[in-house]
Amino acid sequence: WVRSPLGLIQTGGGLRLTSRDLLALAELYRNGGTNNGKRIVSESWVRESTTPRAEADPDTDTAYGYFWWLRSFTAAGKPYPSWYMSGNGGNKVVIVPSLHLSVVVTSTNYNTRGMHQQTDKLLTDYILPAFIH
Repeated sequence: WVRSPLGLIQTGGGLRLTSRDLLALAELYRNGGTNNGKRIVSESWVRESTTPRAEADPDTDTAYGYFWWLRSFTAAGKPYPSWYMSGNGGNKVVIVPSLHLSVVVTSTNYNTRGMHQQTDKLLTDYILPAFIH
């Protein structure tokens, strides 16, 4: 964690997690709060936090839960409801429950316009189609 000059933990950004760390968080949620059969987070919290709480973007049907963005990503003409985290530069962690899929895209294009759209295109044009049966 990044700390302030007073030594306080700053939670507004700057946490340095590896792609594997992010995948572990995604898999924890995808598995209803369990990791290797051990309960880490309550299933009710997973359900509550991935329930829409606020409409974020009516044009893309994006909502916000508790710490998770919620929207459908369309691939091959079909929408796939998803939960995701989104970070600077196009970084994205996506869970697609119906496909039993967790995806981590990491990027270093910080403060660059269009990176979220680029990551969405990777997801909808290449990654999701590879997992659609």
